[in-house]
Amino acid sequence: MDGYLGRRVIMLVSQIIDNVQNELADKAVYRTDAFVLEAVNSAHKLTAVLALFDERRTTMSVAGTRNMAGLPKVSSSEMIAPEYVANTTTGNRVNPVSLREFELYASEWESKVDGADVDYYTVLAPYHNAETELWCIPAPTTGTTDLTLVGACVPVDLTATDTPRLPEGFQDLLFYYALFAGYASEPGRAQDATIAYQVYVRRTNELVAEIKSRFPSDQGFKPRPVEFRYDLITRQEQKLPEREANAG
Repeated sequence: MDGYLGRRVIMLVSQIIDNVQNELADKAVYRTDAFVLEAVNSAHKLTAVLALFDERRTTMSVAGTRNMAGLPKVSSSEMIAPEYVANTTTGNRVNPVSLREFELYASEWESKVDGADVDYYTVLAPYHNAETELWCIPAPTTGTTDLTLVGACVPVDLTATDTPRLPEGFQDLLFYYALFAGYASEPGRAQDATIAYQVYVRRTNELVAEIKSRFPSDQGFKPRPVEFRYDLITRQEQKLPEREANAG
């Protein structure tokens, strides 16, 4: 299993699927290629949310007298976290602040309209909205203000002929997560699944640390350490206590 750790090689998804199937040793018997592909896509998207590795550059516009706009999509991939924002025309950076800090910089920020440049922004998570929104102060006076963004996105589903967007030294993350999913689907393999999952979490934290090191000024949106656990109980192990209870 450890032979795939940190391989600095770019692989097609089909190669990752083959590696997982070879490790599971039951290709087309218990887990199909479609099953493994689904697990690879789950890993790709989960890692993008946790580590913010899928950086893309785009532009967006904030309408005049309005101070909010939904984060754009880039090639069908949803942007979830801006990492760098600047006014396109002047090149002046838009500084990230918390929603609470908006009150410090402008006590009536909801209605503050002043000039064309945006000075500060915060991100409103989509708890009560259809999309993640960028809130800006001050709002532009008239017309629109164009912003240039470098942000983290959630990648769309991969196919077998695609190349993952993960850095080449971390593509083993997809292998270990898919291996975890394969073992978790098989009765009696909970320990193997847990080991594969622990490797995935450790490698994700290493990726997070590498990405965080690129923000020495302590500004911008940063990924957080992955600190979650998975208590694995297979469906077969769940049924055993049920049968014992029914027998009693």
